[in-house]
Amino acid sequence: MARDGWLKWWQAVNRDKVMRLLLVLGLAGILLIALSEWLPSRRTTEESASVTLTEAQVEQALERRITALLREVEGVGFCRVMVTLESGTRMVYAADAVSSTGADGAASLSESYLTVDTDAGPVGLLLTRIQPTVKGVAVVCDGGDSDAVRQRVIQVVSTAFHISERRVCVVKQE
Repeated sequence: MARDGWLKWWQAVNRDKVMRLLLVLGLAGILLIALSEWLPSRRTTEESASVTLTEAQVEQALERRITALLREVEGVGFCRVMVTLESGTRMVYAADAVSSTGADGAASLSESYLTVDTDAGPVGLLLTRIQPTVKGVAVVCDGGDSDAVRQRVIQVVSTAFHISERRVCVVKQE
């Protein structure tokens, strides 16, 4: 008897275009939901931002960018750049300070980091990311013997990295 009910329902669906369309859309939706479990999830912007570079990688990236910029400066010619950093990227996490008084009356302060539960487990709550600070820049270039070129290079580098001119060294290439 149940088979007869399914047969009548199927015949009704085959006759009615709207019912057929609804059936196809419903099955497609169920299929997409099932497939979404196997597809890799997209990374959120917070997860993308959490990719950390090593200090050497940051230095190399800065060297490439400033080298490309300096090659556009009149009189510089071919150049090589070395960038040194004072510190790498630092992360500042949210912390909760708890003060307590011991039996002897001495006050103590303890700190615990706030965490957020994720699929990968608890993760520290990131407040801010402090970008690396440039310590110094050395530039070796074809035009390094010219005072005018040297001054332009020092001005470009000190402005680009927001460092004092004393932290920039420019010399002529051999």
